[in-house]
Amino acid sequence: LGESVKRTRLRFIWFVTILAVLAAILLYTRMGSTPNIKKKIYSQWSKEYVVTKDKLSYIRTTNSKTEDVVLSEAQGYGMVIAVDAAKQGDASSADFEKLYQYYLAHRLKDTQLMSWKQTIKDGKSNHEDENNATDGDLYIAYALIQAAKQWPDKAKEYQDQAQAILKDVLAYNYNESNGVLTVGNWANAESKFYNLMRTSDTLPQQFQAFYELTKDKQWLTIRDNMLSKLEAISADNKTGLIPDFIWVEGDKVRAADADTVESANDGYYSYNACRLPYNLAQSKDEKSQKMLKKMLNFFLSQEKIYAGYTLKGKALNSNQAGSFTAPVFYAANNNMEFRKLVQQNKYLFMQGLPSDNYYDAAVTTMIALETL
Repeated sequence: LGESVKRTRLRFIWFVTILAVLAAILLYTRMGSTPNIKKKIYSQWSKEYVVTKDKLSYIRTTNSKTEDVVLSEAQGYGMVIAVDAAKQGDASSADFEKLYQYYLAHRLKDTQLMSWKQTIKDGKSNHEDENNATDGDLYIAYALIQAAKQWPDKAKEYQDQAQAILKDVLAYNYNESNGVLTVGNWANAESKFYNLMRTSDTLPQQFQAFYELTKDKQWLTIRDNMLSKLEAISADNKTGLIPDFIWVEGDKVRAADADTVESANDGYYSYNACRLPYNLAQSKDEKSQKMLKKMLNFFLSQEKIYAGYTLKGKALNSNQAGSFTAPVFYAANNNMEFRKLVQQNKYLFMQGLPSDNYYDAAVTTMIALETL
Protein backbone atom coordinates (compact mmCIF):
# COMPACT_ATOMS: atom_id res chain seq x y z
CA LEU A 1 0.00 0.00 0.00
CA GLY A 2 2.88 2.34 0.85
CA GLU A 3 4.51 1.79 -2.55
CA SER A 4 1.18 2.39 -4.29
CA VAL A 5 0.72 5.69 -2.49
CA LYS A 6 4.25 6.73 -3.39
CA ARG A 7 3.67 5.88 -7.06
CA THR A 8 0.39 7.80 -7.09
CA ARG A 9 2.03 10.77 -5.42
CA LEU A 10 4.92 10.59 -7.92
CA ARG A 11 2.52 10.50 -10.86
CA PHE A 12 0.70 13.51 -9.44
CA ILE A 13 3.95 15.43 -9.02
CA TRP A 14 4.98 14.59 -12.58
CA PHE A 15 1.53 15.60 -13.85
CA VAL A 16 1.68 18.96 -12.07
CA THR A 17 5.25 19.48 -13.28
CA ILE A 18 4.30 18.77 -16.88
CA LEU A 19 1.33 21.13 -16.66
CA ALA A 20 3.58 23.83 -15.24
CA VAL A 21 6.13 23.32 -18.02
CA LEU A 22 3.42 23.42 -20.70
CA ALA A 23 1.94 26.57 -19.17
CA ALA A 24 5.38 28.18 -19.12
CA ILE A 25 5.99 27.21 -22.73
CA LEU A 26 2.59 28.55 -23.76
CA LEU A 27 3.18 31.82 -21.90
CA TYR A 28 6.65 32.17 -23.42
CA THR A 29 5.32 31.41 -26.89
CA ARG A 30 2.51 33.92 -26.58
CA MET A 31 4.78 36.63 -25.23
CA GLY A 32 7.48 35.87 -27.75
CA SER A 33 5.03 35.79 -30.63
CA THR A 34 3.62 39.27 -30.07
CA PRO A 35 6.38 41.01 -32.08
CA ASN A 36 5.98 38.33 -34.74
CA ILE A 37 2.24 38.92 -34.95
CA LYS A 38 2.84 42.65 -35.35
CA LYS A 39 5.53 42.03 -37.94
CA LYS A 40 3.24 39.65 -39.86
CA ILE A 41 0.32 42.08 -39.83
CA TYR A 42 2.48 45.00 -40.96
CA SER A 43 4.13 42.89 -43.65
CA GLN A 44 0.79 41.77 -45.04
CA TRP A 45 -0.63 45.29 -44.94
CA SER A 46 2.43 46.64 -46.80
CA LYS A 47 2.28 43.93 -49.44
CA GLU A 48 -1.45 44.32 -50.06
CA TYR A 49 -1.91 48.08 -49.88
CA VAL A 50 1.31 50.06 -50.27
CA VAL A 51 2.13 50.86 -53.89
CA THR A 52 5.56 52.34 -54.63
CA LYS A 53 6.39 54.18 -57.84
CA ASP A 54 9.93 55.52 -57.98
CA LYS A 55 10.31 57.79 -54.92
CA LEU A 56 6.63 57.94 -54.00
CA SER A 57 4.32 55.52 -52.18
CA TYR A 58 0.57 55.62 -51.83
CA ILE A 59 -2.10 53.48 -50.18
CA ARG A 60 -4.31 51.56 -52.59
CA THR A 61 -7.96 51.76 -51.56
CA THR A 62 -9.67 49.85 -54.38
CA ASN A 63 -9.38 46.43 -56.01
CA SER A 64 -9.66 47.57 -59.61
CA LYS A 65 -7.21 46.08 -62.10
CA THR A 66 -7.32 49.17 -64.31
CA GLU A 67 -6.92 52.00 -61.81
CA ASP A 68 -6.03 52.85 -58.23
CA VAL A 69 -7.88 55.29 -56.02
CA VAL A 70 -5.95 57.09 -53.29
CA LEU A 71 -7.67 58.86 -50.39
CA SER A 72 -6.04 61.37 -48.04
CA GLU A 73 -7.53 59.50 -45.09
CA ALA A 74 -5.78 56.29 -46.21
CA GLN A 75 -2.51 58.16 -46.79
CA GLY A 76 -2.74 59.52 -43.25
CA TYR A 77 -3.30 56.04 -41.83
CA GLY A 78 -0.38 54.77 -43.87
CA MET A 79 1.95 57.42 -42.52
CA VAL A 80 0.90 56.69 -38.92
CA ILE A 81 1.37 52.95 -39.52
CA ALA A 82 4.85 53.51 -40.98
CA VAL A 83 5.96 55.38 -37.85
CA ASP A 84 4.43 52.74 -35.56
CA ALA A 85 6.16 49.96 -37.50
CA ALA A 86 9.47 51.85 -37.41
CA LYS A 87 9.32 51.90 -33.61
CA GLN A 88 9.66 48.11 -33.62
CA GLY A 89 12.19 48.01 -36.45
CA ASP A 90 9.86 46.82 -39.23
CA ALA A 91 9.77 50.03 -41.27
CA SER A 92 12.44 52.53 -42.24
CA SER A 93 12.65 56.29 -42.62
CA ALA A 94 12.64 55.68 -46.38
CA ASP A 95 9.26 53.93 -46.13
CA PHE A 96 7.78 56.92 -44.36
CA GLU A 97 9.50 59.43 -46.61
CA LYS A 98 7.96 57.92 -49.77
CA LEU A 99 4.48 58.20 -48.27
CA TYR A 100 5.27 61.76 -47.19
CA GLN A 101 6.51 62.72 -50.64
CA TYR A 102 3.29 61.45 -52.21
CA TYR A 103 1.32 63.73 -49.90
CA LEU A 104 3.53 66.68 -50.87
CA ALA A 105 2.94 65.95 -54.55
CA HIS A 106 -0.85 66.01 -54.14
CA ARG A 107 -1.59 69.15 -52.16
CA LEU A 108 -4.39 71.50 -53.13
CA LYS A 109 -3.23 74.60 -54.95
CA ASP A 110 -1.93 77.33 -52.63
CA THR A 111 -2.51 75.20 -49.50
CA GLN A 112 -0.81 72.46 -47.52
CA LEU A 113 -3.98 70.35 -47.49
CA MET A 114 -4.09 67.11 -49.47
CA SER A 115 -6.55 66.46 -52.29
CA TRP A 116 -8.95 64.02 -50.67
CA LYS A 117 -9.08 61.70 -53.71
CA GLN A 118 -6.83 60.88 -56.64
CA THR A 119 -7.45 58.39 -59.43
CA ILE A 120 -4.38 56.78 -60.93
CA LYS A 121 -4.24 55.02 -64.29
CA ASP A 122 -1.10 53.65 -65.94
CA GLY A 123 0.95 54.91 -63.02
CA LYS A 124 -0.14 58.51 -63.52
CA SER A 125 -2.65 60.61 -61.61
CA ASN A 126 -5.29 61.60 -64.16
CA HIS A 127 -7.79 63.12 -61.75
CA GLU A 128 -7.39 64.93 -58.45
CA ASP A 129 -10.34 66.19 -56.47
CA GLU A 130 -9.99 69.87 -55.61
CA ASN A 131 -11.33 69.50 -52.06
CA ASN A 132 -9.83 68.14 -48.87
CA ALA A 133 -11.17 65.83 -46.14
CA THR A 134 -10.42 67.10 -42.66
CA ASP A 135 -9.65 63.72 -41.11
CA GLY A 136 -7.03 62.92 -43.73
CA ASP A 137 -5.06 66.09 -43.04
CA LEU A 138 -5.36 65.66 -39.27
CA TYR A 139 -3.82 62.19 -39.49
CA ILE A 140 -1.06 63.38 -41.83
CA ALA A 141 -0.15 66.21 -39.45
CA TYR A 142 -0.12 63.83 -36.48
CA ALA A 143 2.01 61.32 -38.36
CA LEU A 144 4.55 64.06 -39.07
CA ILE A 145 4.69 64.99 -35.38
CA GLN A 146 5.36 61.35 -34.49
CA ALA A 147 7.89 60.99 -37.31
CA ALA A 148 9.82 63.98 -35.98
CA LYS A 149 10.32 62.07 -32.72
CA GLN A 150 11.28 58.86 -34.50
CA TRP A 151 13.82 60.47 -36.87
CA PRO A 152 15.37 63.50 -35.13
CA ASP A 153 17.49 64.44 -38.15
CA LYS A 154 14.25 65.22 -40.02
CA ALA A 155 12.46 66.71 -37.01
CA LYS A 156 12.48 70.35 -38.09
CA GLU A 157 11.21 69.62 -41.60
CA TYR A 158 8.43 67.36 -40.36
CA GLN A 159 7.40 69.72 -37.57
CA ASP A 160 7.37 72.72 -39.89
CA GLN A 161 5.20 70.86 -42.37
CA ALA A 162 2.82 69.70 -39.64
CA GLN A 163 2.44 73.29 -38.48
CA ALA A 164 1.74 74.41 -42.04
CA ILE A 165 -1.01 71.78 -42.40
CA LEU A 166 -2.58 72.72 -39.08
CA LYS A 167 -2.54 76.41 -39.97
CA ASP A 168 -4.49 75.62 -43.14
CA VAL A 169 -6.91 73.32 -41.31
CA LEU A 170 -7.82 76.27 -39.11
CA ALA A 171 -8.08 78.50 -42.17
CA TYR A 172 -10.20 76.20 -44.33
CA ASN A 173 -11.79 73.56 -42.07
CA TYR A 174 -12.98 75.52 -39.04
CA ASN A 175 -16.49 76.70 -38.28
CA GLU A 176 -16.19 80.04 -36.51
CA SER A 177 -19.81 80.07 -35.39
CA ASN A 178 -19.78 76.84 -33.37
CA GLY A 179 -16.06 76.29 -32.80
CA VAL A 180 -15.75 72.82 -34.35
CA LEU A 181 -14.01 71.45 -37.42
CA THR A 182 -16.00 71.10 -40.63
CA VAL A 183 -15.86 67.93 -42.75
CA GLY A 184 -13.78 69.62 -45.45
CA ASN A 185 -12.95 72.91 -47.13
CA TRP A 186 -16.01 72.52 -49.37
CA ALA A 187 -18.31 72.74 -46.31
CA ASN A 188 -17.68 76.47 -45.94
CA ALA A 189 -19.91 79.24 -44.60
CA GLU A 190 -21.77 79.40 -47.93
CA SER A 191 -22.45 75.66 -47.88
CA LYS A 192 -25.50 73.98 -46.37
CA PHE A 193 -23.05 71.56 -44.73
CA TYR A 194 -21.21 74.22 -42.73
CA ASN A 195 -22.73 73.01 -39.45
CA LEU A 196 -22.22 69.32 -40.18
CA MET A 197 -19.64 67.60 -37.98
CA ARG A 198 -18.00 64.24 -38.64
CA THR A 199 -17.83 62.78 -35.14
CA SER A 200 -14.66 60.78 -35.83
CA ASP A 201 -12.82 64.06 -36.48
CA THR A 202 -12.82 64.41 -32.69
CA LEU A 203 -9.23 63.43 -31.86
CA PRO A 204 -8.55 64.64 -28.30
CA GLN A 205 -5.03 63.26 -27.97
CA GLN A 206 -4.05 64.56 -31.38
CA PHE A 207 -5.48 67.99 -30.62
CA GLN A 208 -3.33 68.05 -27.49
CA ALA A 209 -0.29 67.18 -29.62
CA PHE A 210 -1.22 69.94 -32.06
CA TYR A 211 -1.34 72.44 -29.20
CA GLU A 212 2.03 71.27 -27.86
CA LEU A 213 3.57 71.76 -31.31
CA THR A 214 1.96 75.06 -32.27
CA LYS A 215 1.35 76.60 -28.81
CA ASP A 216 -1.99 77.70 -30.27
CA LYS A 217 -4.69 77.30 -27.60
CA GLN A 218 -7.34 77.20 -30.30
CA TRP A 219 -6.63 73.46 -30.56
CA LEU A 220 -7.57 73.01 -26.91
CA THR A 221 -10.76 74.97 -27.48
CA ILE A 222 -11.61 72.83 -30.50
CA ARG A 223 -10.96 69.71 -28.44
CA ASP A 224 -13.30 70.86 -25.66
CA ASN A 225 -15.99 72.04 -28.10
CA MET A 226 -16.05 68.83 -30.11
CA LEU A 227 -16.02 66.61 -27.02
CA SER A 228 -18.95 68.61 -25.64
CA LYS A 229 -20.92 67.98 -28.84
CA LEU A 230 -20.23 64.25 -28.60
CA GLU A 231 -21.18 64.29 -24.93
CA ALA A 232 -24.55 65.86 -25.75
CA ILE A 233 -25.41 63.24 -28.37
CA SER A 234 -24.10 60.41 -26.16
CA ALA A 235 -26.43 61.47 -23.37
CA ASP A 236 -29.47 61.14 -25.66
CA ASN A 237 -29.49 57.33 -25.65
CA LYS A 238 -28.86 54.44 -23.25
CA THR A 239 -26.22 52.81 -25.46
CA GLY A 240 -23.90 55.80 -25.57
CA LEU A 241 -23.45 55.16 -29.29
CA ILE A 242 -22.63 58.19 -31.41
CA PRO A 243 -23.56 58.62 -35.09
CA ASP A 244 -21.21 59.17 -38.02
CA PHE A 245 -22.41 62.74 -38.52
CA ILE A 246 -24.20 65.30 -36.39
CA TRP A 247 -25.66 68.73 -36.96
CA VAL A 248 -24.33 71.40 -34.61
CA GLU A 249 -26.60 74.43 -34.47
CA GLY A 250 -25.76 76.66 -31.54
CA ASP A 251 -26.16 74.61 -28.37
CA LYS A 252 -28.37 72.08 -30.14
CA VAL A 253 -26.94 68.83 -31.46
CA ARG A 254 -28.79 66.15 -33.42
CA ALA A 255 -27.91 63.10 -35.48
CA ALA A 256 -27.78 63.56 -39.23
CA ASP A 257 -30.55 62.09 -41.36
CA ALA A 258 -29.98 59.18 -43.72
CA ASP A 259 -28.04 60.07 -46.90
CA THR A 260 -27.09 63.50 -45.62
CA VAL A 261 -23.60 63.28 -47.05
CA GLU A 262 -22.30 59.72 -47.39
CA SER A 263 -24.78 56.90 -46.87
CA ALA A 264 -28.08 55.71 -45.44
CA ASN A 265 -26.24 55.19 -42.15
CA ASP A 266 -25.09 58.80 -41.67
CA GLY A 267 -27.18 59.09 -38.50
CA TYR A 268 -26.04 55.76 -37.06
CA TYR A 269 -22.94 54.29 -35.44
CA SER A 270 -21.31 53.25 -38.70
CA TYR A 271 -18.05 53.35 -40.64
CA ASN A 272 -16.94 56.76 -39.35
CA ALA A 273 -18.04 56.65 -35.73
CA CYS A 274 -16.57 53.16 -35.31
CA ARG A 275 -13.19 54.86 -34.79
CA LEU A 276 -14.43 56.73 -31.71
CA PRO A 277 -13.53 54.07 -29.09
CA TYR A 278 -9.95 54.30 -30.39
CA ASN A 279 -9.98 58.10 -30.53
CA LEU A 280 -11.43 58.54 -27.05
CA ALA A 281 -9.33 55.82 -25.39
CA GLN A 282 -6.12 57.62 -26.35
CA SER A 283 -7.11 60.53 -24.14
CA LYS A 284 -7.46 60.43 -20.36
CA ASP A 285 -9.67 63.51 -20.06
CA GLU A 286 -12.88 63.07 -18.08
CA LYS A 287 -15.31 63.63 -20.97
CA SER A 288 -13.59 61.12 -23.23
CA GLN A 289 -13.45 58.46 -20.57
CA LYS A 290 -17.08 58.94 -19.52
CA MET A 291 -18.36 58.53 -23.09
CA LEU A 292 -16.01 55.64 -23.73
CA LYS A 293 -17.14 53.71 -20.67
CA LYS A 294 -20.79 54.08 -21.66
CA MET A 295 -20.06 52.68 -25.13
CA LEU A 296 -17.94 49.83 -23.79
CA ASN A 297 -20.71 48.83 -21.40
CA PHE A 298 -23.01 48.53 -24.40
CA PHE A 299 -20.51 46.36 -26.29
CA LEU A 300 -19.99 44.27 -23.17
CA SER A 301 -23.70 43.39 -23.31
CA GLN A 302 -23.40 42.10 -26.87
CA GLU A 303 -22.42 38.58 -27.90
CA LYS A 304 -20.55 39.97 -30.91
CA ILE A 305 -19.56 43.36 -32.25
CA TYR A 306 -21.33 43.83 -35.56
CA ALA A 307 -20.51 46.26 -38.36
CA GLY A 308 -22.79 49.11 -37.35
CA TYR A 309 -25.70 49.90 -35.03
CA THR A 310 -28.65 52.22 -34.70
CA LEU A 311 -28.26 54.57 -31.76
CA LYS A 312 -30.68 52.35 -29.82
CA GLY A 313 -28.32 49.40 -30.28
CA LYS A 314 -29.91 47.42 -33.11
CA ALA A 315 -27.30 45.83 -35.39
CA LEU A 316 -27.30 47.17 -38.94
CA ASN A 317 -25.52 44.13 -40.36
CA SER A 318 -25.02 40.47 -39.53
CA ASN A 319 -21.28 40.58 -40.30
CA GLN A 320 -18.31 41.70 -38.26
CA ALA A 321 -15.53 44.00 -39.42
CA GLY A 322 -12.07 44.88 -38.17
CA SER A 323 -12.81 48.61 -38.31
CA PHE A 324 -15.48 48.09 -35.63
CA THR A 325 -13.81 45.35 -33.57
CA ALA A 326 -10.25 46.69 -33.38
CA PRO A 327 -11.14 50.10 -31.83
CA VAL A 328 -13.18 48.36 -29.10
CA PHE A 329 -10.30 45.96 -28.45
CA TYR A 330 -7.93 48.93 -28.14
CA ALA A 331 -10.23 50.78 -25.76
CA ALA A 332 -10.89 47.72 -23.56
CA ASN A 333 -7.25 46.68 -23.42
CA ASN A 334 -6.28 49.25 -20.81
CA ASN A 335 -9.24 48.69 -18.49
CA MET A 336 -9.57 45.50 -16.44
CA GLU A 337 -13.30 46.12 -16.19
CA PHE A 338 -13.62 45.28 -19.88
CA ARG A 339 -11.13 42.42 -20.22
CA LYS A 340 -13.94 40.23 -21.52
CA LEU A 341 -14.02 42.37 -24.65
CA VAL A 342 -10.30 41.82 -25.10
CA GLN A 343 -10.65 38.05 -24.82
CA GLN A 344 -13.64 37.97 -27.15
CA ASN A 345 -12.00 39.98 -29.89
CA LYS A 346 -8.30 39.14 -29.84
CA TYR A 347 -8.99 36.58 -32.58
CA LEU A 348 -8.95 39.52 -35.00
CA PHE A 349 -5.17 39.72 -34.88
CA MET A 350 -4.65 35.98 -35.30
CA GLN A 351 -6.27 35.88 -38.73
CA GLY A 352 -5.07 37.39 -41.96
CA LEU A 353 -5.97 40.92 -42.99
CA PRO A 354 -8.64 41.31 -45.66
CA SER A 355 -7.11 41.83 -49.09
CA ASP A 356 -10.18 43.63 -50.42
CA ASN A 357 -10.93 46.22 -47.73
CA TYR A 358 -8.27 48.86 -47.14
CA TYR A 359 -10.23 50.48 -44.31
CA ASP A 360 -10.61 47.35 -42.18
CA ALA A 361 -6.99 46.44 -42.90
CA ALA A 362 -5.61 49.89 -42.03
CA VAL A 363 -7.54 50.28 -38.77
CA THR A 364 -6.64 46.73 -37.69
CA THR A 365 -2.97 47.22 -38.54
CA MET A 366 -2.71 50.57 -36.80
CA ILE A 367 -4.30 49.23 -33.63
CA ALA A 368 -2.29 46.00 -33.68
CA LEU A 369 0.95 47.97 -33.78
CA GLU A 370 -0.16 50.26 -30.97
CA THR A 371 -1.77 47.65 -28.71
CA LEU A 372 -0.21 44.19 -28.96
